[in-house]
Amino acid sequence: MAKVIVMPKLGYTQDTGSIVEWLKQEGDRVEKGEPLFDAHTDKSVVTVEANCSGTLLKIVLEADETVPVLTPVAVIGEASEDPEAALAAHVTAAAADAQVEASFDEEKEEGEESAPEARDASELKLTPRAKKYVEENEIDPASLGGIEGTGFENGITERDIKASPLAKKLAKAKGIDLSGVAGSGVNHKIMKKDVLAQADARESAGHGSEDRQVEKTVPYAGVRKIIGDRLSESKFTAPHLYFTDSVDMTEFFAFRKELNEKSGRKIAASDLMLKAASQALIKFPEMNAALEGDSIVYYKSTNIGMAVAGANGLVVPVVKNAQDKTLSRIAEETRDLVERGQSGRLKPEEYSGGTFSISNLGMFGIGNFTAIINPPEAAILSISSVRKTPVVVTDAEGEDTIAIRPMMNIQLSVDHRIIDGLLASQFVEYYKELLENPIRILL
Repeated sequence: MAKVIVMPKLGYTQDTGSIVEWLKQEGDRVEKGEPLFDAHTDKSVVTVEANCSGTLLKIVLEADETVPVLTPVAVIGEASEDPEAALAAHVTAAAADAQVEASFDEEKEEGEESAPEARDASELKLTPRAKKYVEENEIDPASLGGIEGTGFENGITERDIKASPLAKKLAKAKGIDLSGVAGSGVNHKIMKKDVLAQADARESAGHGSEDRQVEKTVPYAGVRKIIGDRLSESKFTAPHLYFTDSVDMTEFFAFRKELNEKSGRKIAASDLMLKAASQALIKFPEMNAALEGDSIVYYKSTNIGMAVAGANGLVVPVVKNAQDKTLSRIAEETRDLVERGQSGRLKPEEYSGGTFSISNLGMFGIGNFTAIINPPEAAILSISSVRKTPVVVTDAEGEDTIAIRPMMNIQLSVDHRIIDGLLASQFVEYYKELLENPIRILL
């Protein structure tokens, strides 16, 4: 029996996906477990394997088209089977799952065509994202009865619920991203007047004026919006507290040079810093925590995330259980994770499950910066560039002299709801001590 292949949900927060490249073409033989297509999730590109064997009868979704998860993308079956019949059966089954028990005439706007006649509840089909939007906003399903869906097989999408047909047409004509428009209609629906108000605000702000010409306008959506939403939630939910100190990196660089002269694998400065963070978390386990609901969770594992600017936005690949790994193993793993993070080829499980994060901008010459905590973790460490700086040095006789030393700023951001200032200060000073006496990192 022919089987419909759908856009998989590969991450907890993933609502949509797209095909980067089909690895098989219509008519090709496909074996279960064989790579079928590359899918672009929220933050990475993942190769999706076929979950059945047969002939690829039909490709429903072309590359680069974004659709909600669970949308049909292909049909696999025997060569004699009808892919259209399989798709029709799949849609019927999906419609049965999405039944609602009421109908309602869609509201009208001035100048807008009359809404289509309300359909029976059994005819309504909600996409997964639309169902989620309805539940989260406590929308009466009866108010959806008159909406004409624009999704697959006339399914009702989230955007169909959030904006009237005329508002969508007007927004498209004026180049306005509806995700940034506040709706004034029923259930916060975006109306024509809301789009016009947004357009007027943009014009009054000087959009396109002679003194401020616009190069281009892009939607605030996709990975950039996901990152923004997560960091906004972190910044405005968790009260951040910051602790800064400077580290003398003289011994650190000498130690790393000696390691690389004797090791068969190159050890990066960031590898030593990651291992040092793991050691510090072991010494101060209350730093290795997360606030989940009404509970504070303390971890045995030190899963260290490394913020990486990738092709699809910021990702934080995670070295799991760093406390159990040698420095060479960490070096091997971080190199692989960073390379695939930069090219957008990480698996979702490789950028989730962290307990502590490091954001290192030292290679870009940044003297000092403040990082926002990566939720649900309780802390993140900022690493800045190394700069030759005149400092006061006390010799063996207790005399103070001025010397030029390679100094590096570090800053710890903590969630003050669960981490107190004393604990954070102790952690920073111990981390500094490890970097200034690097042999202790391996002890």
